[in-house]
Amino acid sequence: MNYILSATRWGLICLLTMQAHAASKKESKEFPVASTNALTTFAPLPADHELASLWNDADFNRRLLGSYGFASDIEPRMTPEEQAVYRDKIVPLVRQDPKKAIPALEAMIKPGASAVFDFTLGNLYFQSENLTNAARHFEDALAKFPDYRRAQKNLGFVLMRDGKYKEAIQPLIRTLALGGEDSKVFGLLGFAYLNQVRYASAEGAYAQAAVLEPENVEYKLGLVKCAVGTANYDRALALLEELLQQNPEKENLWMLQANIYIQKDQPAKAIISLEIVRRLGKALPANLYLLGDLYMTQGARDLALAAYLEALEKDGGENPGKALRPAQILVSRGAWQEANSLFAKIRNSSGTLTPAEELKLLKLESKVAMANGDGTKAIKTLEEIIQKNPLEGEALLLAGDYYAKNGQAEKAEFRYLTAANMEDFQADALVKHAQLLVQSQKYAKAAELLHKAQKVKPRDNVQRYLEKVEQLARTSHS
Repeated sequence: MNYILSATRWGLICLLTMQAHAASKKESKEFPVASTNALTTFAPLPADHELASLWNDADFNRRLLGSYGFASDIEPRMTPEEQAVYRDKIVPLVRQDPKKAIPALEAMIKPGASAVFDFTLGNLYFQSENLTNAARHFEDALAKFPDYRRAQKNLGFVLMRDGKYKEAIQPLIRTLALGGEDSKVFGLLGFAYLNQVRYASAEGAYAQAAVLEPENVEYKLGLVKCAVGTANYDRALALLEELLQQNPEKENLWMLQANIYIQKDQPAKAIISLEIVRRLGKALPANLYLLGDLYMTQGARDLALAAYLEALEKDGGENPGKALRPAQILVSRGAWQEANSLFAKIRNSSGTLTPAEELKLLKLESKVAMANGDGTKAIKTLEEIIQKNPLEGEALLLAGDYYAKNGQAEKAEFRYLTAANMEDFQADALVKHAQLLVQSQKYAKAAELLHKAQKVKPRDNVQRYLEKVEQLARTSHS
């Protein structure tokens, strides 16, 4: 899908942008805050919130504070009496202590009273983080005066602050239609669209916000997310390249670049991005585990192990269970030495493993011991697992394999029979039991077990093996 605007439409947007800039100069004057009791922020967000950098911006808060004033040429009228009350009673209270102005405004609000009172009360509730009442009073103001631009805008803002992104879209659009083009309105609208997975609409809003405020990183980052959402990875990387040139210290940009390279199946480039995060000293354990995984795809086991160990160390050893997945990767790739190093680090961590994690680690250790020819250690570990959990199917199968390999057919058969009683391991247990019977030339019985295995879990390789066993059974019988 092509999101590039036609020249005519772009010209119209530029014209609207210039008009918005001119209109913003006519917007209501900032309300003076003279008392220490007066709030200077509007419902600030925690630093780790997605909207924090935009919402907590000082200029954004100044604009919200400025919305206490009013522009008489485009807003609800007030009677001379209402103007006098607003000027002589409400304004001084708002300046001194906004909370004291709330009951005074509530007394002024009536069906026939100016919508300015409803809007001002909504603002006070908004500023004190009473979002439900704030939205209600903005809606009341709009019921009286539907084209009340600042009420539309602040309703959109309060809904955004309350996480009601879908509901915020309409008042934000209405604000723009009423001539309230503003970088923050476009930016929040882009965020709302992005949250609703409406990438084309989000891209258009973010593009407008970036035109009005070209140095704002969040708007360009929004464009990157839109490009990623539509799988336009080359555009996303081009936008990121520009952002990284201007903000090379922002680790989240490097992480995003790494994730895009992973989507493009370019692990080597993703490694470079993650290594930069690492050298910035801002790599989290999850970033280092990912880096280790990528090194494994490149066959760099030693570099993968170093990343895994650093991740465990950076976690303060408090979450050793998180290292079990990397340990499993090392085992699956036959990296026995590296796996043992990670096992030792896990064992020496200050944190504790859950019973399930302990069993998983024991299984991994037994596999490595078996692969290294240390059968005694392997079976000891496996029997320890089975003792802790008699229904541990994988351990039963591994123990059966050990006993079968070491000429202890009865013990092997017992382990396979036990595992066959568990649904998830039944098919494999039947096949292994059949293989054990073939070694004893009990072909007919082996074929019977293989038929059962195929009913549970049909597989081509097992079918071929079954046909050979049946042929042996016929030859043996004749």
